[in-house]
Amino acid sequence: MRGSRRRRGVLKFLAHAAVITTLYLAFSFVLFLGLQVSPRYGNIGLVLVTALVGLYVYFGFVRK
Repeated sequence: MRGSRRRRGVLKFLAHAAVITTLYLAFSFVLFLGLQVSPRYGNIGLVLVTALVGLYVYFGFVRK
């Protein structure tokens, strides 16, 4: 029983780490778009990244 509980905690931690890393990479790419390509693409990307962060917080922490 304790082994499965510990494994579940490790998997949960790894899942959160993967999502945070992906969101960071998406945000970095959006900054690149906004600064190097076009401010319009950067603004659209920031709205999308903000929505993704909101969904992550809602499904990862609020809704249990």
